[in-house]
Amino acid sequence: MRQFFTLRFWLTFAALGGLALAVVAFAKTRESTPEQALDVGNATPDRTIDVVAWVYGIQPPPGFAIVDGRANKDMTLTIDGTRRMIIKAGTPGEIDCRQMEKIGQCTVAADLLGDGVLWFSIIEGLPGAAVELPAVAELLDGGWVRLENGWVVQHAPKVERSCAEDTASLNDFIEHFGATAKSTFNFERQQVVKVTCAGEAGATTTFAPTTTLDPSILDPTATTLEPITIDTSETG
Repeated sequence: MRQFFTLRFWLTFAALGGLALAVVAFAKTRESTPEQALDVGNATPDRTIDVVAWVYGIQPPPGFAIVDGRANKDMTLTIDGTRRMIIKAGTPGEIDCRQMEKIGQCTVAADLLGDGVLWFSIIEGLPGAAVELPAVAELLDGGWVRLENGWVVQHAPKVERSCAEDTASLNDFIEHFGATAKSTFNFERQQVVKVTCAGEAGATTTFAPTTTLDPSILDPTATTLEPITIDTSETG
């Protein structure tokens, strides 16, 4: 009788079986529950922030809106007498400043590439030396920190820690107080300079904004805002 079940036959059969198992395993990895898909979709992406600045005035055109997470029209932000930020239509971003069209009510954070805005966020922030931002979630290398909202910003060489309970370092502060704290970002230094426990007094100072746009602060030759680079070789 001719022998059909040779060694080659069994090797071929085993290879086919292994291939079938691989296909089944791959199919299972592509399946996920609605809850898992929701978690992935709601994850806050990290944003490297090149500049955070108080905004003197915002000039949205008629019909301006954030549609599907992107600006639907060009918009100009006046930072001061020599700097403007131009947000082009289609730029991804978010706006969380309730009185955006009033003078001196907002702060802008932006991820830049040269003069171009890659991503922006316009938040509440009255005039002053600094603005209050979410807690520092993680201390990173090279003088950077990650905030609870996913922003990656620079920090001062020595970050002041304001709390009734003493902490040995910024890492120790993060470990003990985490998301309940607040951070203070200094506009001139472009760094987080202070972290504050919940219930402690903050460090930001404000003054009442004017009600009309002062024409003397506007410069028709103003350029778009450029990122500020600060060398931070120490950790706080």
